[in-house]
Amino acid sequence: MPAFSQNEPKNSTQTTASCTEMQALINTDLFGVWLLEWQSGTSGVSAASTTRLTLERNPEFAESLAGHYLRDGIRHEVFGDIEAGMLDLEESNNGKDIMAIWRGRVIEGSCGKAILGTRRLVNAQGIAQTEQSYILRRPGW
Repeated sequence: MPAFSQNEPKNSTQTTASCTEMQALINTDLFGVWLLEWQSGTSGVSAASTTRLTLERNPEFAESLAGHYLRDGIRHEVFGDIEAGMLDLEESNNGKDIMAIWRGRVIEGSCGKAILGTRRLVNAQGIAQTEQSYILRRPGW
C-alpha cells in the first residue's frame, strides 16, 4: 500500500535568502517610513517617546540619504549613509548647522528592519555634549 506525506519539506536556504544581510544593505533599502523610539533613561529624555522618521534619496547627493522627523513640533532634517551595516547621519533643525550626529548598527537577525544606535548632540564647535539612545524599526516589525 503506497503512503503519501502531507508535510512539505522545509528548505532553510529559502528563508535566509529572502533576508538581506546587514553588510549588504544599501541606502535604497532604508527609503520609507521608520518608527523612531527614543530610549528612556538617556540624557535629555525622561521617558521613552516615539515618532516617525522618513528617509529618501538625498536630492543633492543621489548616493546618500535625506530625511526628517518631528520632535516637540520642530522639524529636524537628517542626512547621511549606511555602509557595512553602520548608519551615519547628521541632523539639523535649521537646514545649515549640524546639531547632532547619529551612529547606529543594524540589529543582527532583523533583516535590516531594526537599527540601534546613539544620537550625540553637538555644540557650535562640533564637540559632543549629550548622548541618547534610539532604535529605528520598520512599522509592523
